[in-house]
Amino acid sequence: MLQINITQLVAAIQNAPPFAIPEMNTGTAYLFNKVYTRLSSGEDVGLSSLDFDAFDQEDIDVFKDLYYNVFEQNNYQASSIVDTLRKITPVCKRTTYV
Repeated sequence: MLQINITQLVAAIQNAPPFAIPEMNTGTAYLFNKVYTRLSSGEDVGLSSLDFDAFDQEDIDVFKDLYYNVFEQNNYQASSIVDTLRKITPVCKRTTYV
């Protein structure tokens, strides 16, 4: 049976460094801000609203690598932690009489 010390878990979460978005060049940052963040929050992105001169093929490739190596990996790790925590069965350590 998996046992978790809630006090230590909360302390570890509070002391964990916040996720920081990696440094990006101007074109990759444009793709991140104008396309990825909008799509990931459920907004529409029209092709006519994009400035195709703001990025090039290399920026697309850099963003693709950034997505697979950073964003997707962090999402997978967070989902794994959540799945593990959901499987924990609470156990009452003391019996309380009312």
